[in-house]
Amino acid sequence: MTGLMVGKIIFSLVYGILLGIITIPLSKWLAKRRTDDPSKLAPLVKTPIRILIVFAAIVAALGISFTTNTEDPGALREGVRNIILLIPVFSIATVDSLVRKIPNPLLLAMLVIQAVYITVVSIMTESIDEIPKAIIGFFLGMVVCFIPSLLKIPMGAGDIKYNGVIGLCIGAAGYFESMILMAVFVVIAFVYLKISKKGGMKTLIPMGPFISLGMVIAMCFPLSVLFSSSGLI
Repeated sequence: MTGLMVGKIIFSLVYGILLGIITIPLSKWLAKRRTDDPSKLAPLVKTPIRILIVFAAIVAALGISFTTNTEDPGALREGVRNIILLIPVFSIATVDSLVRKIPNPLLLAMLVIQAVYITVVSIMTESIDEIPKAIIGFFLGMVVCFIPSLLKIPMGAGDIKYNGVIGLCIGAAGYFESMILMAVFVVIAFVYLKISKKGGMKTLIPMGPFISLGMVIAMCFPLSVLFSSSGLI
């Protein structure tokens, strides 16, 4: 095991633990401001849930750390952006799972992080290529979200805005990948509800956790990179 790998593991463990610890009180505070029912916050008090959040944070940090090529300045900048994005993304998933609402301050935080990233990349590369990519991704994310409404499938305003921000942050290709993954996870969830007789296709479930999971995987394993490395494109 090389020193770089050891460093990535240590960094991921420390960052993941801190991310999990930050996510719990931050999500509790944001959720508390959006509900009058204290029972909805009860899961965050349970030790298994706290451990699950910390564990998920460590896995996400490991995923981004080990899929980031630290020898490539561009990939390294993107990896730093991705690891920082985990902070609002994890809280969005947690808050939405508790109260079915996506806090605007967290979406704003993602916008600020991406704005800083685009500014740094533009200065370092003396190019504005990232700006049109972000704009196209944003509008694509917003437009795609209107398709369910046309099919009379309810979709919350928070989910629509979240999709737009994701498109802005990881571009059109990354957005499509995250949405495909999200759809797969949702189907699995509905199958579980059906088998366990806890619900069905009409059961309302929070979309934030599935959208967030799809985004994190898309950041770790972008299809464009996978295809290019395999020689398919």
